[in-house]
Amino acid sequence: MATPGLGLAALLLIVPALAKEQPISAVVNNAKYVMVTSPSGDIFSLDISAEDRQAVKQVQAALEHWGRYKLVYKRQEADLILLVRTGRTASVEGGVQVGTHSGSNRVSGKSIGVEAGNPEDTLELYPTSQREGSPLWRGSEPQGLTPPQMKLVKQFRSKVESAATKP
Repeated sequence: MATPGLGLAALLLIVPALAKEQPISAVVNNAKYVMVTSPSGDIFSLDISAEDRQAVKQVQAALEHWGRYKLVYKRQEADLILLVRTGRTASVEGGVQVGTHSGSNRVSGKSIGVEAGNPEDTLELYPTSQREGSPLWRGSEPQGLTPPQMKLVKQFRSKVESAATKP
């Protein structure tokens, strides 16, 4: 009898490897406009972590230097979305709401956010028409968004450029 945990562990090792090998689609080759954002929102969002905000800015700068795509800041203007997340195993953020109103009563309260996830930096590519599901491309690597190497941006660029040269 097979151990269920062993099968799950094998699947967790295989799925990320398969995701890294997906070919870049024609939509990526034909795209002109890209929006760089994070799971918590764009760089203007109050919910984005300082690390993700910095990573978004650095990915934007790398894309501008490359010159392949034009940066846009509204989803409706983008052909593609690059989702940036810096690696961390867990983070906790807190805050206080003051002065909100519920009917005629003034309400104040605390808000706390907790996030746990991949300790590696990730960069994922989605078409703007896709709200959920698997990315067109995904890269994940320790320190993958750290300048000056920006390993994940280099991997993405390499995939796009190699796909553009194929018939």
